[in-house]
Amino acid sequence: MTEDEKKLLKYTLYGFANGVMAGLVGAVAWNLQARELPDSLLAEIKSLFLKEGPIAGAWIESRPRTTVWHNQRHQVYFGGITREEQDGLAQYQFMFDARTRELLDLKKEAGQLD
Repeated sequence: MTEDEKKLLKYTLYGFANGVMAGLVGAVAWNLQARELPDSLLAEIKSLFLKEGPIAGAWIESRPRTTVWHNQRHQVYFGGITREEQDGLAQYQFMFDARTRELLDLKKEAGQLD
């Protein structure tokens, strides 16, 4: 093997290793961001509800689902919040767009919880 061939092999291996490392770093960063988004959306809706009074509990799905909303496909996070109201606990359901972080729907469920 000549010196030029050794250099070519060396730089090819360096390039391959750098590509693999960049891919791994990107995948880890994407995964961390994907985990943080639902938590930040839940914190956002909880802060809005806390302005009106105490809440008893809240949840959000950890992975988005595809749904059709107003004749358009969206990746959305579904969740819920339970709030203390004058006549007991009330359950609300919400839906956030995963891409735009927009609150698409918020509705109060029928019936009160005891």
